[in-house]
Amino acid sequence: MSSTVMYIADDFGLSDAVNEAIVHAHTHGALHGAGLMMGQPGTEAAVALAHTVPTLQVGWHLHLNDSIPCSVPAWPWGSSPARAGFAIGLSPRMRALARREIQMQWRQFRDTGLQCAFVNAHHHLHVHPFVRRMMADILAGEFDGWLRWGRPGFFDSSPSRIGYGLLDRLLCEPQRGRLPFRLSTTLWGIDRTFRMNAEEIQARLPILGEGLHEFIFHPRKVESDADTLCLLQLARQARVPC
Repeated sequence: MSSTVMYIADDFGLSDAVNEAIVHAHTHGALHGAGLMMGQPGTEAAVALAHTVPTLQVGWHLHLNDSIPCSVPAWPWGSSPARAGFAIGLSPRMRALARREIQMQWRQFRDTGLQCAFVNAHHHLHVHPFVRRMMADILAGEFDGWLRWGRPGFFDSSPSRIGYGLLDRLLCEPQRGRLPFRLSTTLWGIDRTFRMNAEEIQARLPILGEGLHEFIFHPRKVESDADTLCLLQLARQARVPC
């Protein structure tokens, strides 16, 4: 098995500014793909852009909080991923809402005519046991890309390491041999949200080993945005001969 590195942006479709930054980071930088959010202010423009830039790999970025829902006017649990997780876990009525929303978002993604290269979720809610099962049911037979399920990698010993490590052991590790999809191997950037650093990434690349290794980015602006500038720098470094 070979080693594959993927630089992936979340939140494609969130706004026109985010769309512009993502396409710029792909056409001028090292970005490989972007997760598309359905039903957001910039979704239609993002779909149009994706059709004009076929080299950008597009995936489905499921959202169940901190966004505009597709099936109801607003989320009953608000913007917090923790409240969303508890509501879906404890209430059959909220689980039914989540299932309808997941189905609707997937249908809308399919209607774009774009090939779905990968699947992940806003604030990583796809690792929630009920959300995972719903997604697996809905995607069965209709998806042949890869799923964000990599073991978290950290650039330092930040406090987030403990929490994400625990979530990985409890929710992700038990499913790695059971999910009917191709899974990423590692996931980098959860301790560097909105502040990815090219030097730190370059230092990790030689030690990744086999598998699919995902680095997540959140471009927000074409200029003066840490993640966008990081992707531009990674592209420049890749063009420098050894």
